Amino acid sequence: MDMSFFESKMGRGLLFGGLTICLLLTPTFVTDIYILSIFNLMIIYAILCMGLNLILGFTGLLSLGHAAFYGIGAYTTAILMTRFGFGFVAAFCASAVLAMIAGIIIALPTRKVRGDYFCLITLAFGEIFRLVATSWIEFTRGAMGIVGIPIPKIFGLQIVTETHFYYLGLGILTFTYLTLRAITKTRYGRAFIAIREDELAADTMGINTSIYKIMAFSIGCLYAGMAGSFLAVYQTAVTPSNFRLEESCLMIIMVIVGGMGRNLFAPLAGVAVMTVATEVFRSTAEYRMLIIGLIMILVLLIRPQGIFGSSSFKN
Repeated sequence: MDMSFFESKMGRGLLFGGLTICLLLTPTFVTDIYILSIFNLMIIYAILCMGLNLILGFTGLLSLGHAAFYGIGAYTTAILMTRFGFGFVAAFCASAVLAMIAGIIIALPTRKVRGDYFCLITLAFGEIFRLVATSWIEFTRGAMGIVGIPIPKIFGLQIVTETHFYYLGLGILTFTYLTLRAITKTRYGRAFIAIREDELAADTMGINTSIYKIMAFSIGCLYAGMAGSFLAVYQTAVTPSNFRLEESCLMIIMVIVGGMGRNLFAPLAGVAVMTVATEVFRSTAEYRMLIIGLIMILVLLIRPQGIFGSSSFKN
């Protein structure tokens, strides 16, 4: 695929303008509720993968526990809204902050480790979260989950239809992109990339790699908390099965297939491909992850850097 046109200023402008118009008009042309629900699922994964791209693509930290922070956001919103009468906006903010704090707590003892060790620690945390969510019946209601999450209200408007949720999710996704773009265009973003390229060299040049790794990881977790909060009100229920290791692996696959690195939009291509594949092969439950893995291998054989993984394609 020749990406030279899309790497030009005119190409980027046309691409972003066309994408914006298409996203805003999607509910006008897509009247099938099921198809619109797939778009809503894509938006949730897009928020997750943009945050994960900051951790994995920009900073080079492989996290296999991202679903746990996704779950922290979902359970926080579910508990605050069902038991303490919180509104959606307050619960949403609390979910994001709590997921970020959890990210800081996990990142602090891992700031001196790298590679496989960091990966194993996040994997362990993800499994611990799932086991706690399943076993702590008094607090999380175990495998039964928390149901009956109230319909969200924003400025007096009830979010009830798939179209309402689509525009709410699109607003959250836009916020995610704009804030991540603001972060990555500063010296913090350049420090993240320096750590990814060569952590030892970055440390030698005076970059406090420990602090920047904690920062990147916790910010990525904040967006996972936001996605989890949105999932909770969208499904009106949360269960531990939503946040298994398979979810973390699927997010990583989406980021890799879309393209890791400097392009914030790149993971969205992976989200689209893998979400559609997941739905198409849903009936083959035993082989679905195998098929998804084969699709990932096929895409990477054709385009090793990912669908939109060109380092010269700017946001």
